[in-house]
Amino acid sequence: MAHDTRGLDLSGATPEQAKIYDQVVSDYFDYRLSAFPTLKELCPEAPVFAMAHIMRGYLLMSMGVGGTVPSAMAAADHVDEHCADLNPRESLHLNALRAWGAGDVRSAVRHWDDVLFRWPRDAVALKVQHFGLFWLGQPQHMRDVAARVLPAYEDNTPGYANVLGMYSFGLEECGNYRKGEKIGLEAVERDPDDLWSIHAIAHIYEMEGRLDDGIKWLNQPNTEWFDRNPFKEHIWWHTALFAFDAGDYDRALKLFDESVWPDTSSFYLDVQNAASMLARLELGGVDVGDRWRSLADTAAERMGDHVLLFTEPHYSMAFSRCGEFDQADSQITSFRTFGESDKTTSGRDIAEIAVPLCEAMRDYYKGDYESVVNRIMPLRYNTAPVGGSHAQRDIFNLFLIDASQRSGNNQLAQALLAERVETHANNYDAWVRYGTVSDALGDTVNSARAASEKARIVAMRSN
Repeated sequence: MAHDTRGLDLSGATPEQAKIYDQVVSDYFDYRLSAFPTLKELCPEAPVFAMAHIMRGYLLMSMGVGGTVPSAMAAADHVDEHCADLNPRESLHLNALRAWGAGDVRSAVRHWDDVLFRWPRDAVALKVQHFGLFWLGQPQHMRDVAARVLPAYEDNTPGYANVLGMYSFGLEECGNYRKGEKIGLEAVERDPDDLWSIHAIAHIYEMEGRLDDGIKWLNQPNTEWFDRNPFKEHIWWHTALFAFDAGDYDRALKLFDESVWPDTSSFYLDVQNAASMLARLELGGVDVGDRWRSLADTAAERMGDHVLLFTEPHYSMAFSRCGEFDQADSQITSFRTFGESDKTTSGRDIAEIAVPLCEAMRDYYKGDYESVVNRIMPLRYNTAPVGGSHAQRDIFNLFLIDASQRSGNNQLAQALLAERVETHANNYDAWVRYGTVSDALGDTVNSARAASEKARIVAMRSN
């Protein structure tokens, strides 16, 4: 029997096919465009190689659109029909793939846990589970699984740096920035090609407001990562986010055009990146022209495709920002109906969190700012189940603050901004707003403080 590079049995594979599979897994971890085409070539040549076909299903599911689910399930069917000698680990993988395809990600996560309890070096199980947990909003689980499997890895074990990167990100999302930075920097030193580890460090610098460190960390040229899949645009989103935080809106908009949304895309992460960056810039007073149009067009193409909860409010933003409120209403109604058909925890999360966030986005662009405040305030500490990171979900805080100001509730706005300038001390927009609401309330002390901090950030940026 053939084995993968970490010593795990691969039923139905020849040694040569196992080597190709190892390269696919490595390319998948590094977000290389070559991963799926290589696997697509391998599968017809290896009809009884179970993990190759399961991996094909995993890659199709990770695209985050409903249109790939039938093909992913066809890969599972192929394994059932042609791969008779699955080992117990592979059987758990097949169960996980079927659960994922059925929309039951929590069951898939439990199957991957079962794999990792018994085979901690199964890096594929770790990576796909990390993906699933991220979109379920379960950072503690993400952190703990990576910590659990680390003792099974040695310095020279293939994929060790990738495990460190996943551990770093889990630590960051749980607020352990010091240890997360230490682990993440080691991961990047071991494997400079691992975008997830690079991404984990960017998150730490964002959460701590370390703009200088973040800007230096993401100082890559525009041509960097040309051979990577659309996850690279998310790294560019982080680059633009540091510029936005520093008040350098011209640079943020330039990065948007060149690297965040260089052309139309239907990939879910590109839509999230683009909508949230355009919204930030407009909330900061930037004229973004007609850039929302292509996002609304993409949202229309995905109407009824309710795969990832976090993507949905971004569709609502795009429709509503373009004045297409009928489209936004149709999307929200479809999403609500979809949630009602799901009797699991996900169905409750859709009804109680995701749909109200979509409605808040719609109501903001309708000018019903009190509704925005009323919808988001009860959720502000409970948005994690829609998925995404703290940094990504922060867009809802920005809409809440702006809606508070626009509704004339300056006391609430000042209270929210008092929190924000403490936790985001180098955020230019937060200090601008804090000064504005303090002026409106006749609070000269905090108005003067805000003016001083704005000047400091501008000076820091110019250096």
